[in-house]
Amino acid sequence: MKSFKIKSLMALALAGMLVLSGCGGGQEAAAPEQAAEKADLTTQTVDIHKAEDPSKNPQQALDRKDTIVVGMTEFSGKFMEQFRQSSYDMYVNQMIFEQLVEVDDEGKPVDEGIATWTVENDNKYIFKLKDGIKFSDGTDVKAEDVEFSYLLLADPNYDGDSDMSKYGFVGFDDYKNGSATSIEGIKVIDDKTIEFTLEEPNAEVIYFFTGGIVPKAYYGANYTKGDLSSVKALLTKPMGSGPYKMVEYKEGQSVTFTANEHYWKGQPAVKNVIFTVTAKSTAMQSFLGGQTDIEMMDVSIENVEQLKAAGFVDLHRFPTNGYGYLGMNNALPKFSDKRVRQALAYALNRKDVVEAIYGPFGNVLNVPQSRVAWSYSEEGINEYGYDMEKAAALLDEAGWTMGDDGFRYKDGEKFEIFFTGMADHPVLDIMLPVMIESYKQLGIDLKVEYVDFPTLTEKTNNFSAEMWFMAWGLTPDPGDSSNVYRTGGPQNKYNYANPKVDELFIQGSKETDFEKRKAIYAEIYKVLNDELPCIIVYQRSDMWAANSRLEGFHVTPYKEFTKDLWKVTIKE
Repeated sequence: MKSFKIKSLMALALAGMLVLSGCGGGQEAAAPEQAAEKADLTTQTVDIHKAEDPSKNPQQALDRKDTIVVGMTEFSGKFMEQFRQSSYDMYVNQMIFEQLVEVDDEGKPVDEGIATWTVENDNKYIFKLKDGIKFSDGTDVKAEDVEFSYLLLADPNYDGDSDMSKYGFVGFDDYKNGSATSIEGIKVIDDKTIEFTLEEPNAEVIYFFTGGIVPKAYYGANYTKGDLSSVKALLTKPMGSGPYKMVEYKEGQSVTFTANEHYWKGQPAVKNVIFTVTAKSTAMQSFLGGQTDIEMMDVSIENVEQLKAAGFVDLHRFPTNGYGYLGMNNALPKFSDKRVRQALAYALNRKDVVEAIYGPFGNVLNVPQSRVAWSYSEEGINEYGYDMEKAAALLDEAGWTMGDDGFRYKDGEKFEIFFTGMADHPVLDIMLPVMIESYKQLGIDLKVEYVDFPTLTEKTNNFSAEMWFMAWGLTPDPGDSSNVYRTGGPQNKYNYANPKVDELFIQGSKETDFEKRKAIYAEIYKVLNDELPCIIVYQRSDMWAANSRLEGFHVTPYKEFTKDLWKVTIKE
């Protein structure tokens, strides 16, 4: 229905975005290939295109001898892993904090963190801190710091995104909801040894130990159980044992780091790093002009060709371990009926939208899991192909009938959706005009308010947003998605509740047989695909652009660039 009109809308939106993308850096973009090869989003392989003419490097970049500048989206200012709310906060945190357990390029747990570990009886994890681990103030990292870092997650008033309850630590409930002053299942043996004991084996818990360790003396100086205010007061003044320490935070502008002289793996190769906030519309201009050295660029044929033509750019492209989605507050009457949510999915031509935005570098996704993950499954999945007639029929069934004014009504209420989005957003620039027109044809009035990223995060966290667009980054273990889709999960921004999903996530966490566990997650995906607490739109490729003057830049679907940034050198 009216396919030509919808495609015309996308063409106009895309044209507007390309004008913005191509306006910077004094570089002339090469003509895009007419038939670009479709990106493989099922492999973890990183496609690296090395710079073809480093002599074109802009002088402004060459003049920086001891500083790397990274452009990124605005931070939320939650610089502590226990409370971070965005990937951009995570990038900051990974510069500052170290973990007991690290993951390798494929997302597997390895002992490259600050501790080694052994497992007894499948439910006791014994960690031994390595020698020479110090916080940036020169004090030793001790087992009591590890205990404190995890006690914060069990505080009665903890309101961050982590969910320690699902792992079944012995004594967790007595501490969280009772008068206990410690968790029985977390025992400090000596300064370098700590034990974690579970009520029963848990297949996911090893990834729980990848959280940042914080100094008790610093964050706990004024802390008492039940009052996290003194800890939160330090969120913009973090201290850890990572390769860098923060020296300045300018809200909405930048974070400046300098090397941690006490870093246990050795001195970072480059002394200073600056994370600077760049707008999507000016990121290309800033990078090509030499103002930034590293940028995550929106992946498109035009951007790829423009960056290659610049000559001095190393491109790193790989399937993102995550997905973009349209969120809905399922507790609102208008969204409480799954038939309405399904109708909204049918009425959005996701295939054409994703193609218009990402070309060969994106695909429509129908389950909340990346195609690179071992748990990914399309078994029994409804693809929700574009079908306006089906969408209209579902709304009729749900009691939303068409009025004389061309809009739908139920119990006297007009079907209006208030959409909260970010301005100057490459996805919304194309998708929103399509949504507005398609939903209008369906009899729905979509109204849009534009906010910045921190405000959007706040509105989704306090459930004051009706509908929005965001993206989830995923961890190596699929069980972590329970934080998003389990009833009351700390990242369940949708107000979604389904006892069957809750039970399946519990089963998945306990099952240690690989094939049986995979089948459990396949069933979870089937239920979520039917219920549609959110409309999953796409999986795309990530694309990092790095100035070729940097040597050693490394990133994979499971390992963020910040993990190895301390190793990067600047070529003379």
